[in-house]
Amino acid sequence: MKWWKTRTEAVQGLEASALDTNALLALARSTDGYQREAAVVELVRRVDPQAIAVLLVCAGDWVFEVRHAARQGLAAFMRDDLAAHWARALPALAFTYRVRRTDLSELTGSIEEFLARNIDALEKNAPALDDSARRWIFTLRLRRTDDASALLALLCRNVHSNDLSMSRLCLGAVDRFADPADRRKVFEAACRSRLPRVRMTGMRELLALQQSDAQAFVRTMCFDRSAGVRSLAVGTLAAGKEDIAERAKSILARPAGEAHPAVAALHVLHLLRDPQTAVLARSLARSPVVALRRLASSLVLSTTAEGEQQAQLTALLADSSPKVRRVAVEHVRRGASLPSPEVLMRMGLERPEVAGDVMAMLGCGSPWDRLLFVLRLLEGGGLSASLCGSVTIELDAWGKAMDNAYVQPQAKQAAALTRLWSRRAQLLPQERPPGLLPRGFPDAVEYHLRTYRVI
Repeated sequence: MKWWKTRTEAVQGLEASALDTNALLALARSTDGYQREAAVVELVRRVDPQAIAVLLVCAGDWVFEVRHAARQGLAAFMRDDLAAHWARALPALAFTYRVRRTDLSELTGSIEEFLARNIDALEKNAPALDDSARRWIFTLRLRRTDDASALLALLCRNVHSNDLSMSRLCLGAVDRFADPADRRKVFEAACRSRLPRVRMTGMRELLALQQSDAQAFVRTMCFDRSAGVRSLAVGTLAAGKEDIAERAKSILARPAGEAHPAVAALHVLHLLRDPQTAVLARSLARSPVVALRRLASSLVLSTTAEGEQQAQLTALLADSSPKVRRVAVEHVRRGASLPSPEVLMRMGLERPEVAGDVMAMLGCGSPWDRLLFVLRLLEGGGLSASLCGSVTIELDAWGKAMDNAYVQPQAKQAAALTRLWSRRAQLLPQERPPGLLPRGFPDAVEYHLRTYRVI
């Protein structure tokens, strides 16, 4: 619990002027409003920097006299030589922004103006800050910086921040420049940011300037690490698409090296709708590089006739990488035909690491196959901790999905479910992993089995 959310019991007969600072700080959170007011008045009279945090909290007190005395007294502490002490009181200052029982906007405005004058001392003495505090301090520095060259250096430096909100603050401050050349420099710096969203914004703004050499940046960013940036860059290419395609093919023709250039090159060819994309994707679908194999498999699936997709989906589900297997799952979720449920269930039972993906794919088919696979998993036993959690979640999701299902089970499905449900005591023994159905089978399972006359 935060210290300002606690209260100390009132003590009768206390004289505030006779107490030391620590006792006054404790008295400022007394349950007695008169004692809190007396403590605030005495702390203000002494102008002790330790009182800054307490006064900030008391500025939002329930009692009008307490908060009025605190707000009036804080003005005495807004001295340049006390800026370091304000830095240590930032958590209490953050509390004042959350107060709703009274309007503290005038107080916080005065504090911001004071701290903006002493921004260097504030940054130097501030304790470990979270992202929101760093952004707040940055807005103070931004407000204080009027010189164009200093502002340009500040924005170009901070637009590379790992904090997306900080980078957006920098991009939002570009309008303060009167010279388009300064705006361009900030946007070029944004194009070199670590964050894809910032790079995309920087590229869009560069193109909006409608300068002839902006296309040079676009051509460079066609091979960016981010798929979103590559898509935007290729989509805005005004000319030179043939050169970009040739460069991509030359990258794919190199001996195996770094994964990123090859993935970017194949993606660029797909975006350019190059006729050789399908051929190259098929040759790379067995690449040892997971990222390249994943992209190539996705492209192959998108160009394959529906009748031939079943075998490819099954092959993808047998891949050693969960990222590649996810390509098959997402393809089915987007509307592709589900491979044979029996084949899928057999793969999930033989390879437990594939069971989660099989459950996801069966969720797009018959709900009875979905339940049947879970019961077969329980029958096999030996489930890992992660698979126990997946089974628990799957049965709960199955019960909710059945509220909107009207699919009658086939005779073969009903017979298998009847057999397995009759052994439910063995499927879920008393001594089982703690994450596996801790409350037993959900009531919805038996309810729906009886509703459809499976049992």
